Amino acid sequence: MKLFSGLKQKAIDFLEPYKTKEPATYAAAEQAIGAILITDGFFGIDNQFGQKKRPGIFGTIGGIVLGVIFMFIPTFFGNLSGINDMTAVTSATVVSVGPANYIKNSNGNSSASCPLTVSYTINGQEHTNRSPIASSNYCSLSAGQIITINYNPANPGSWAYGAKTISNFLQIFFWAGLLALISSIITFFIRLFSIIFGWKLLKDGRRNAANLPAGTNLQTMIDEIKRNFTASIFGFGSAQSGYIPGTPPTQGPVNPNI
Repeated sequence: MKLFSGLKQKAIDFLEPYKTKEPATYAAAEQAIGAILITDGFFGIDNQFGQKKRPGIFGTIGGIVLGVIFMFIPTFFGNLSGINDMTAVTSATVVSVGPANYIKNSNGNSSASCPLTVSYTINGQEHTNRSPIASSNYCSLSAGQIITINYNPANPGSWAYGAKTISNFLQIFFWAGLLALISSIITFFIRLFSIIFGWKLLKDGRRNAANLPAGTNLQTMIDEIKRNFTASIFGFGSAQSGYIPGTPPTQGPVNPNI
């Protein structure tokens, strides 16, 4: 994965200067960078300046589920309303347009919706039926007007006006869900590879630390390198200098939305 390769290379480049330092410093750097990559992979890194948090692998799973749900919305509502079965088309006469029902939205504005009754003939049998739902599109119609409707051939009494518009609107959910699904799957694997690479670094750092003299305390160095790595790679905050001499050069920040 190209995006992961970029993050991996930045981590390797950040770690490279530490190889020339004493073994304790290098062991601390491996553990610090590995721990950050694992944390970022699982949960995402919190940005202390309130910018958008990088999604971790658990967040991508939620995105995958949400994407699948959105993709099934057209099918669910199409079956629930019966629009998916309204494959036949005929002309109908508007019998009446009911009184408008006004509903206030969150902005304080009112929107009107009207019920609609139409009459049409299928196979010599006349049907006069009221719409199962009210719509703002019906309010502009008038009695005696000829309109085109969709109906269910197996149940001619089931009809809808503007079925194609409704279906096209529902398809927006499908494509939005597909986009979210693909994006979440890609990000899932990026985070997974980040976790695996981070674990390898952490494990190697711990193995190197085990060969150090007894009583060597790496925690202060690890904490300092974590701050520097997070600031340098992810662009959150600024690198701290002082404890580790020769702090590696600042890298370009990774896109926090990836």
